[in-house]
Amino acid sequence: MSAKHTGSALTGAAVLFVLLRLLAVSHYDWHTAFALLHTLELDDAPGLFLGTFMADDRISTVLLMVVTPATFFFYLRTRKDPERANTTALLTLIVLIALMVSHTLTYHRWWLAVGATAIGVAMVLAIRNARWLLKWFAWLLAGSALAVAAVVSTPWVPKERINDAQEVYVFETSPGFLKVLQAHDRKFAILRTDDVRKREELADH
Repeated sequence: MSAKHTGSALTGAAVLFVLLRLLAVSHYDWHTAFALLHTLELDDAPGLFLGTFMADDRISTVLLMVVTPATFFFYLRTRKDPERANTTALLTLIVLIALMVSHTLTYHRWWLAVGATAIGVAMVLAIRNARWLLKWFAWLLAGSALAVAAVVSTPWVPKERINDAQEVYVFETSPGFLKVLQAHDRKFAILRTDDVRKREELADH
């Protein structure tokens, strides 16, 4: 695939990812998703992407347990191939390992590393010569990312308690008002800052 077509595909995937996230966090309500769209800025993209995978600990557990050994397998099979950008795979693997360590320390799921190792061993033994995995690895990752975007309903911003009562996700803070998504019914609302006496970030998302 040419660099032009690859760039177009990545751009399309990124737009689809954002659209799926907006729909998922709004529980697929069109009007709410449209309202949330206008709270996004271009520099929100990294937070939206990373926040998606960090927001739901159950999803992140499964992804880390599967994607980390898959990336390691991909790196091993392509480390001597000069035609592949293997440095990217190595850097991705380092980041995934760091995320796995942090996830384990936070949620005390010590079996995460054991599960990832078992899956990695299964990959090496069962699909040692699976050329399809090497060829379609990037597309498999992209497909996984889109699937997560579509099913994870937890927003990519922390949950907050306002005035010791209302639980919301704050998507935009502007002079004079806050744009929020209510946690219990996922209704979009605009609050006056004069009415917000206290904001407390909650540990759970």
